[in-house]
This record gives sequence, C-alpha cells and structure tokens, in this order.
Amino acid sequence: MKKVKDLFNLSRKTAIITGGLGHLGSAMTETLLELGANVIITVTEKELLDRKVSSRSAQLKKDYPKQKISIEAIDFFDDKSLKIFFEEVGKKFKTIDILVNNAFYGVQKTIEEISFDDFDKSVQGTFSSVFRCSSLALPLLKQKGGTIINIGSMYGIVSPDCNIYEGTKSNSTPSYGPSKAAVISLSKYLASYWAQYGIRVNSISPGPFPRDEVQKDEVFYKRLKAKTMLNRIGTPEDLKGIIAFLASDASSYATGQNFIIDGGWTAW
Repeated sequence: MKKVKDLFNLSRKTAIITGGLGHLGSAMTETLLELGANVIITVTEKELLDRKVSSRSAQLKKDYPKQKISIEAIDFFDDKSLKIFFEEVGKKFKTIDILVNNAFYGVQKTIEEISFDDFDKSVQGTFSSVFRCSSLALPLLKQKGGTIINIGSMYGIVSPDCNIYEGTKSNSTPSYGPSKAAVISLSKYLASYWAQYGIRVNSISPGPFPRDEVQKDEVFYKRLKAKTMLNRIGTPEDLKGIIAFLASDASSYATGQNFIIDGGWTAW
C-alpha cells in the first residue's frame, strides 16, 4: 500500500498548464513543480515578451533546476498554433501525465456593452480552447492514462449577484459564467468517454479570487468577503491543495467531479 507522501509524488511525470504564469496559474505551476513534475507552461505571444513573465520564468528555472521547465507561446484562436504546440510536446516528451486547462480569454463589458463578436471570442477563448487542448492532448495522455484538470468557476454554477457590482468598476461579463458552465459540463462528458483510456477528468470551480488591483476597491472587496461563509476572499495559494490532489494518484478514484473552492459562497 502506497504511503500518502508517495501518492502525491509527481516526479518523472510531465504536466502542461495553460496560462501557468497568471494570477491563479502561478500557484498551480508552483504546486506541480513542488511535487516534482516537469512542467510545460503556455503563455500568449504578448506575455512572452513581458518582462515580468520573463523574470518569473527565470526564477522558476532557478528554483527548480533539476526539473524540465518549458515556457511556450500559443494562440488559442489559431488551430495551427495549437496543433504545432502539441506536436512539439509529443516529439520532446512522447507522453504527458497531466493537463491543466487554466487559460481563458475575457472582455470586461456588461451585457449592454458587449458586441456579438466579443461574446463569441470570449466563449472561444474560455470554453472552446479547453475542448481543443483536451482533444489534442488525448494521444499524449491515453498511452498510459493521465489526468485533466479544467478550471471552471462558481459562476458556472450560480449567477452573479448584480448587487455587489453596483457603484463599482467591476462587473461579470455575460460570456464568462455560461462559458465556465460549459467547461464543467464538458469535463463530465470527457470523463465518461475517456475513462476507457484510464484518463480522469475533473474541474475546479474557484470562487472570489480577485486580482490585487480589484482589491483596491474597498467597497467591492467588503462585499465579496461578506458573500462567503469564511468572510474572506480566496488567495492563489488556496488552490494548491486541490491541484495537488487532482494532479496526483491521491485522487486515483475521482473523475467526472467538480470541486468548488469558494469559501462557502455557493453553499448558503
């Protein structure tokens, strides 16, 4: 029987995480590296040229010198770019063990402001990209089984409370929640169809995890906290435990599930 520490060991495993240097993605990437995985991190072309991203990637390589860390730019709106990326991963690593679909594209516009084109692009960048990446990763995963972790949202389960946005600069765009609901549903669908390959598929639905700039709005910040049972917002580190669980053999009998990490927001 494996010991608990062995269940969580990801050494000799390879993971892909999209958007792995972002607000929540950075903590997820650190988790995979801390547990010993080799990690391929995707960013956009714009992010690849960003000094902060370059500095962050350099620091990771310094902190984890024994592991393979690769930073790759891909375009989720270009099927050719995605296919080339997964082909190159196949050539380099032959197989992968973990896919974390974390990246998304969104526009901060209200339902009255958003154009049809913006809506469609947001759905493609938030939901369709998950399907595309999962499909292209299948040949790399099914050779020995693996796990897919899709990042949903509590707004894929419940509607935003419009009152908390009143009088603030923040809003919840109409494309976000429906796209995340689709991510949760797709995760269950893929879990059913790909169980034959030994692949587990689950989703995580984070609650209020606002970026630092959003937290500067004290009125909005207080409203967010008050909506949770724990009376606090989430921090990226609050996702490290669930990522460790789902990426490892500790969750070997968990598939088709949506894990809600929201401080109790959706429970009352």
